[in-house]
Amino acid sequence: MRLAKLERMEKNLQQLYMEEEISLADFKEHRSQIEAERSRLKTNVDSVRQRQHLVKADFEVALQMATQLDFFYKNGNFDQKRLLCETVLKRLHVENGGIVKAEYNAPFGVIARVDGSGSVNYGGRYWTRTSDLCDVNAVL
Repeated sequence: MRLAKLERMEKNLQQLYMEEEISLADFKEHRSQIEAERSRLKTNVDSVRQRQHLVKADFEVALQMATQLDFFYKNGNFDQKRLLCETVLKRLHVENGGIVKAEYNAPFGVIARVDGSGSVNYGGRYWTRTSDLCDVNAVL
């Protein structure tokens, strides 16, 4: 979307220059800014395309893991539970001894937002209820 907007901006800029609304110096300055941003965006898009298969694989592993969180947590030792919490959770916000908000590591944040579609088999109580994500006192 941003690339398309840059294209429109460039056309508008050319129109302004042709109608002598801006000077040649201003035209060149703005055009170089547009070209620089376009170049950065294209580099980012190319990078994402090159890594796309890795991102997909990471997401699939995370999704499979998310469906088994309850099992992993119940059957893990202290270190395994801690690693599980560190893998899934980025940050927990605690007030009055209770978790009020959880921030997830990628891609678990996307998985946690799936709501009611039936397409994701949640990983048990440790996934579905923020207050029960982990025994914070025991694990962290």
